[in-house]
This record gives sequence, structure tokens and C-alpha cells, in this order.
Amino acid sequence: MTPAAGTSVSRPAAGTAGRRRPPLPVVAAAAAVTLGTLIPLGFVTVMTAATGWETAVKLLVRPRGGELLANTAALVVLTVPLCIVIGIAAAWLVERTRLPGARFWSLVLAAPLAVPAFVNSYAWVGVIPSLSGIGGGTLVSVLSYYPLDYIPAAAALRRFDPALEESAAPLGLGRWRTFIRVVLPQLWLPITGGSLL
Repeated sequence: MTPAAGTSVSRPAAGTAGRRRPPLPVVAAAAAVTLGTLIPLGFVTVMTAATGWETAVKLLVRPRGGELLANTAALVVLTVPLCIVIGIAAAWLVERTRLPGARFWSLVLAAPLAVPAFVNSYAWVGVIPSLSGIGGGTLVSVLSYYPLDYIPAAAALRRFDPALEESAAPLGLGRWRTFIRVVLPQLWLPITGGSLL
């Protein structure tokens, strides 16, 4: 039924259609969680102010701090690329091959996230007492954190249309070139997110 001549139909303002304010309990819960996450930052700020800036600066710029920072940077440079390679390879095996028990392997490959890294490190040192240094740290970090790349890569491959890969074959692309030129660009966003974590 059309409106009569001379009458106007009221429409919601642009951008407000379908928007509603969240219920007050949801807003209160979100505010409580946000404030809770700020507690450690507040504690550090209060303790820094109580310690005094001179003492805080002395603690931060001591030689051991530089050594720890260099070790952390080296660990990141070694660990992140290895996690990316292992995460993508594991996701490819589970999602794109006829791996027997693929469902089982998808759960097993994601399982390390359930165990904190410091527990993994204690377990590895318990099994191999000589495990230490940058090599040991890299091993434990890779085995603890590769699922952060594996899980989003597997999800992206699951949603990815295989027809795009199949259409690359008539264009003369082999399997590796198809992977590099068609599949890998689709994985960069999830892999980047997992690597940042």
C-alpha cells in the first residue's frame, strides 16, 4: 500500500537502522572486565611512582636488562618464522590432504595451546636437563605457540574455495606455484594475526 499524496514516511537516520543500545548489564559487565584488565597497569604505575624515577631508570637501564632485551628479540626473530612454517604446513596436511584421522590430528595439533609455555619449558627441561640457551628457548616457544598460526590457517583453508586452486592448473601453474600465488595470499591475514599473538 502506498502512502497518500502529501504524506511523508518517517525513515530512520542513515547508519542507525538496526542499531540498538546494548542492555545495561552487558555494558556494566564489559566495563568491569575493562577495569579489571587495567589493574596490572595501575599497579606498575603506582609502584614506579613510589620507587622514584631515578631508581626506576637505574633498574631499567642496567646491563642485564639489555641482555634480556637482546635475547627476547633473537627469540622472536627465530620463533615467529618457524611457527608460521609449521602452522601452515600442519594446516595444509589436515585440510588439504587425505591424512588418516584428520579430525584427530586437528585436535592434537591445537592441543599445545591448552598447556602454558612455562609448564612446557619445565617438562622439556625435566626430560632433557641440558636444554637451555636460545636453542632451548626457541624449541619450547615454537612447540608452545605454533598453534596460534595453525588454527587460523586451518580455518582459512577450510573456508577457501578449492575451485580457485583448480582454476590455476589450466593457467599452467604447478602445485607449488599455485600454493604460492593463490593459496598463500589468502593465508597472510590469519597468519599475521596469529604471529602477532
